[in-house]
Amino acid sequence: MEGTKTSTLILIALGLAAVVAFLLYISSLGAEKRMASVSNFEECAAAGNPIMESYPEQCRAPDGRTFVRDISNDASNGRTGDQVVSNGCAVAGCSSQLCVSAEEASGIVTTCEYRAEYACYREASCEPQADGKCGWTQTSGLQSCLANPPAIDTSVQVY
Repeated sequence: MEGTKTSTLILIALGLAAVVAFLLYISSLGAEKRMASVSNFEECAAAGNPIMESYPEQCRAPDGRTFVRDISNDASNGRTGDQVVSNGCAVAGCSSQLCVSAEEASGIVTTCEYRAEYACYREASCEPQADGKCGWTQTSGLQSCLANPPAIDTSVQVY
């Protein structure tokens, strides 16, 4: 009688293990199907995958695919690519480090290096200055950041 109870418990445990293994298999197929449906940067980012700090930004899917943000020029809604045009001024340059007139922005070509102080311009205002030319508004926050820029995260690999 004791052996029968043990055998029954072992069979139940094996049955439960088989059911759990089957459910995990079905779940992994669903995850693979969802990953296969990711076909661009926006879908990759929306799925919660890591975004690399590069220009343009890149999103890496768990299966190793990399998607690059589309920064092609789109002048609709006051935007040029991913850059906002405000009061006739636009952010330009490969690392978004320049503030120029909107007319100049589309023709600007720069090298694509990244310097630590460029991070300071992310929160800065690109707008007409007292002389009428476009430039970065020199707030105390921007000046402080430029004097002591944040460290560049070297753990992020850019491809």
